[in-house]
Amino acid sequence: MKRCAVLLAVLVLSACAVVPTVPPPVNAQSSALGMYVEVAVSGLATYRADTVYFVKRCPSEALCEERLITSNFAKDGRIYLLNAEPGEYQAVAAAFESGMFGDSSIYFAYFPASLVKVSATAIKAGGFAYAGRYRLATSYGLCADNAEPGQLKYAQMIAPDSPKCGFWRPLVHKLSSGDFMFIAGKAYPVGQQTYHYRGTGYEMMPESNDAEAFFDQARGDLSGAGWVIAK
Repeated sequence: MKRCAVLLAVLVLSACAVVPTVPPPVNAQSSALGMYVEVAVSGLATYRADTVYFVKRCPSEALCEERLITSNFAKDGRIYLLNAEPGEYQAVAAAFESGMFGDSSIYFAYFPASLVKVSATAIKAGGFAYAGRYRLATSYGLCADNAEPGQLKYAQMIAPDSPKCGFWRPLVHKLSSGDFMFIAGKAYPVGQQTYHYRGTGYEMMPESNDAEAFFDQARGDLSGAGWVIAK
C-alpha cells in the first residue's frame, strides 16, 4: 500500500555552504518519490540498487512520448527521484555496482511487467510519495526468446543498439565501439564492462508497507539539502 507524506521544501541559501550531494528542492512545491530496491543476481548474491529508471505514465485522455527518468540520489538501496513533476510513475529498471575490489562493472536489471505495474505511484505537487520495498530476482541475458516485450523495450531505451543477449557478442561489440559507450546519456569507458539481467520475479519485502519507517530513513538521507518531510 502506497502512502504519501506532505513534503515541505525549504530552500537554504548560503554563500559559504558546501554544495550538497542531494539535489535541493527547486521551490516550495517540489515533489519527490522514494523506494527501496535490491537485486538478486542469478541466485548467487544480492545487491542494493544505485539507480532506478522510471517512466511517467501518459494521462488516459492524452497521447505522449514515453521517456526514461533516472533517479537522482540513492543511499543503501533507498532510491530517490527528487524534484519530480507531479504525475504517475512506474519503475522499469535498476542499475548497480558490485562493490567488489577491482570490479568497476555496471549491472542493469530490467523489471518484469508484474513489478512495473505494482510500482506505479502517483506524485502530487509538494508531496513525497513512497513506492515500497522490493527484492528482484534475475537471470543473466536479455534475449528475444526469454525476455518480456517491456524489458526489451526499456533495455533499448537505456542502452540503444547494444547487444544484451549472451556473453561474447555484447563483449566484442563493446570492445569495438570506441573509447566510450553511452548508456542512458552517461559515458562509460570501454574498459568498464556492462551486464544486462532480466527480472524473472520479485517479492515485496516484509517492511514494504511501513511507510513511516521509510520516511524516517529519508529524513536522514536527505538532511542538510533543504528537504523537510513532515510527519
